[in-house]
Order: sequence, then structure tokens, then C-alpha cells
Amino acid sequence: MRFFDLEPADSRQLAQELLEADALAQTCCAADLLGGSQHDLPLLQQIIECMPALDTAQVRAIAAALGRVLLLSQPGSEWAVVQGVQRRGLAIRRIGTLHWISPEGALRSHLHGQAATDLQRLHASMLERLNPPALAA
Repeated sequence: MRFFDLEPADSRQLAQELLEADALAQTCCAADLLGGSQHDLPLLQQIIECMPALDTAQVRAIAAALGRVLLLSQPGSEWAVVQGVQRRGLAIRRIGTLHWISPEGALRSHLHGQAATDLQRLHASMLERLNPPALAA
């Protein structure tokens, strides 16, 4: 895996996905704009429950909003681009470490692996991944 700073196209993509998340919140929750705080998690949960068959763009929008919540919950983190052999995507990276997480990948795994979606639990799991417990000496 290689990390890169966001390029202008990546920033535009992220901004578009966040706008789409706002539109979904307005449609499904009668909410105004998502702000990136933990208060967004129940709204994002409502969107998922409102739209059981999410398309790719909707999953990316929800993942971007979830990533923004994670970013604001984790000081010392930033958006980055992670490049693998077969895929390139947005991730949250803990600055100065090799710890990172793909909000989209985590959300997709959570949606496909859970009987009931729980974004509070997913958020906690993502924070733990960015802050793994220290290894015993």
C-alpha cells in the first residue's frame, strides 16, 4: 500500500460525495446538513434503514460522511489516498503512523456482514483501528 495526499480531483470527489450525503439526509431524515459530529451517526443510520438497497454512489456518500465523523473524532488524522495493487481510494490516515482505514471499505464490510447495521459500533471499531492497543513488550 502507498499513501498520497489528496489531489484536486480527489478533493472534488470527496466534496461531491459529502453533498450527496447531505441530500440523502434531507430526503430520508428531514435533516439539514450533516456537520461531521457524532450526531451524524444516527442520521446516517436512518439513511441506511430508509434505503435498504443502496447503490454505489450512495454507499460512497455515506462512507464519506462517516469518514468525516471519524476524522473529527480523531485529532491528528487526515484524509489521504491509499493505492493498492487493484484499487485506489480515500482513507483516513493517522498522521505519523501506518494506521489507516477506508471508510468505504469498512462500511461495505459492515453492510454485508451484519444482520443489523450499527454505525455507532462501526465508528468505534474504526477508531480502534486507528488507535490499536500498544503491543506488550
